[in-house]
Amino acid sequence: MIARSIPILLIALAIAAVATASWYAGPQVLDQKAAPPHSALDKTGSTEPPPSSVIAREGCVTPTCHPGIKDRPFLHGPVQVNGCDGCHTLVDPVKHAFQPVASREAMCALCHMPEVSESPVLHEPFAKGDCLSCHDPHGSSEARLLRGERYADACLTCHKDMTGGHDQVHGPASVGACGACHEPHASKLPKLLNAEGRDLCLTCHVRTAVEIEQSSVVHAPVLGECRVCHDPHATDNASILIEEPSKLCLNCHQDIADTVHSATTQHAAVTTKRACLNCHSPHAGNHASLLRDDVKLLCFECHNQPIKMEDGSTLVNMKSVIETGKSLHGAVTQRSCAECHEIHGGGHKRLLNNEYPSDLYYPFGENAYALCFSCHDRQLVLLPHTDSATGFRNGTTNLHYVHVNQDKKGRSCRMCHDTHAANREKHIRDDVPYGPSGWKLPIGYQQSVDGGSCAGGCHPAYAYSRVEAIPHPPVPAGAKEGAWKGTDLIPGSRAEPPTSTKSEPPKSPGSTTK
Repeated sequence: MIARSIPILLIALAIAAVATASWYAGPQVLDQKAAPPHSALDKTGSTEPPPSSVIAREGCVTPTCHPGIKDRPFLHGPVQVNGCDGCHTLVDPVKHAFQPVASREAMCALCHMPEVSESPVLHEPFAKGDCLSCHDPHGSSEARLLRGERYADACLTCHKDMTGGHDQVHGPASVGACGACHEPHASKLPKLLNAEGRDLCLTCHVRTAVEIEQSSVVHAPVLGECRVCHDPHATDNASILIEEPSKLCLNCHQDIADTVHSATTQHAAVTTKRACLNCHSPHAGNHASLLRDDVKLLCFECHNQPIKMEDGSTLVNMKSVIETGKSLHGAVTQRSCAECHEIHGGGHKRLLNNEYPSDLYYPFGENAYALCFSCHDRQLVLLPHTDSATGFRNGTTNLHYVHVNQDKKGRSCRMCHDTHAANREKHIRDDVPYGPSGWKLPIGYQQSVDGGSCAGGCHPAYAYSRVEAIPHPPVPAGAKEGAWKGTDLIPGSRAEPPTSTKSEPPKSPGSTTK
């Protein structure tokens, strides 16, 4: 009986197997046809309805239930081990309803040792124990489980954006690294800063720290607070300065501000490009007044080429003049350009710091040569006769007095001397730019052991000696007084020849004969 039943049982099992296979084949074919996915049912990405009974803890996060909870690079410890019941407790299996195991403030303290701080400045969420304002309880894109994709995203839930719309953004702020400067929980310093004053900035700005340490001259604000000049987050100014340099510097340097604002002659180095920073180091340096280099070398950074002025005139390439000149003005060799020029602006032409004739011919007055007399003894041109005030004399006749000290048409210093440099001693010119076109009038000066001679276009050749006065011919008979010196001429007019056709060369007034 039993033996006869075995074949029947095998046939039944085979039929059942075929039927079962057919039942499973249907869904597999449907899956291959990519049935439409279920839309998410909650913010964690669940695609299946919640269960209505108690499930194991491993079933909380699956591909269809709360998959987004673990879809983070960094996970909270309990989530990592499917320990959802560490923070959630089931209150209604049918409704799949949960509640926290403790209050929001006490939740984290169940595992984490409460952080006690005696610091006077506390972050408000930390002070209230509201960790979840900043931290995600499940996971995050960064190790501290902060909410958002960047550190700053957690901050921006309460704090306004400190960088938006500005051209220049501080490095940490640009990448949302608020924690580079601020403590998240507590600090002894205002604004939860993690260091005080410049110490905070110099932890990153090492090159500036070295510059300050190794320099002999340091800008006063650098010794205390960088925020006097810089915004810690963002501005529209280079180097995240709180204002443009031309305004920022003058907020403190009021004396310079008064000079700049009242100057009738402006220095482009002060008013264009980087303004004060064209010449000054903002933090520290080894030159007086925080200059970036020696004064003359700084000036040459601009004055190394001809410069067209607003009045149509052209400043020569001063670097070339000075570097190729064999005889330099003492102010250039012993001091600097600032000896004669106002650096920040002034009331005289060419930024001179005192009066100096701007024309080749100029009526003499002591005030007119105030710049020269700040170094040179004014007796040089005040004494008609001298044996010591000047080397430019014929015997004791002071030839500086003869040329310069004239009421109508005195010759200014630059008629014979280049203000900066020349190839002859005493920086005496080879020629002088004359007239509107700058025609070069030869001077023809020759030096001798005890004097010299001049054979230019101003007068006939004359020689002088400091030891033995050289006689000069008398003024031609009938010649107009002073005519030989050109004092009666108007620039651009023609001089009439003397009435006498036969006469001796003129004699210099005031000359003596030994």
